[in-house]
Amino acid sequence: MTVRDLGYRAYEGTRLPASHNTWVMIRHSLRRAWASWLVKLPVFFCLGTPIVLGIYYFVAGVLMSRQTGEAFDAAPLVRTLVTTQMWLFLPFITLGAGAGAIAQDAVHRAFQFYFAKPVTPVQYLVGRVSAVAFYSALVVLIPGLILIGLMVAYGAPSDEVRLERAGYVLPFFLSTLIVSFVMASVSVGISSLSKSRALTMSSWILMLVVPHVIAGAISLIAHNDWVFLGSMAGLLDVLFDALFKSPKDASSHLEWWHAAPLLALLTGGSLWLAHWRLTRAEVIT
Repeated sequence: MTVRDLGYRAYEGTRLPASHNTWVMIRHSLRRAWASWLVKLPVFFCLGTPIVLGIYYFVAGVLMSRQTGEAFDAAPLVRTLVTTQMWLFLPFITLGAGAGAIAQDAVHRAFQFYFAKPVTPVQYLVGRVSAVAFYSALVVLIPGLILIGLMVAYGAPSDEVRLERAGYVLPFFLSTLIVSFVMASVSVGISSLSKSRALTMSSWILMLVVPHVIAGAISLIAHNDWVFLGSMAGLLDVLFDALFKSPKDASSHLEWWHAAPLLALLTGGSLWLAHWRLTRAEVIT
């Protein structure tokens, strides 16, 4: 019997809601992101940071605290780990999975594949950002939990100190969520600026590094930290300091309420730009 002899047959099977496509896009984006070596290498090598900081903790923390009898302040180590992971590993993940995502789909005309199906621009964008944020959070969260667990299990002179160090999990978790979501959103937003993947990836690196370097140089000369308002990494550092209650010097004026609105504006603007570009993608159905 040929196909034309079968006539019309109704679909028999489970009908999933349209919202299910969001999870399909997230799974697809995770697999696509994992295909990049720029994502795999940070995931494989991210545990090097807690090893180095753990050795420093045992030398400077455990041994010196036994000699002096005073508890070692371990909060700066956790704070240092967040910044270290942000600079050493997250740029590679955002480059491999975020900064060229939309540009690559535009070049290969993949929007014809996505939007001809019942996938909305919002679902597509959620999938792309979620994949970058997931791997970014992974390379920060796992090393941090290992380091905090190490500090709680070893070298704590009392139960009060152990409880205090276990409390680092909350600011650390919030810092991980903030840095992974902000960097994922901005990198994906920049990927929508052009069809050239090389151009969008270069723009992302320039935006991440150059303003921070310039702000750091001006801050050293003028002893003024207001210039970090133009640096995304500098704004993130201000939030990290507030979450971990890091001590501030007299020349520091930036507070978390200065940085938070600017980061929210940058993140929201990047997502809006990406959505605006996606709604104007040419799709022939």
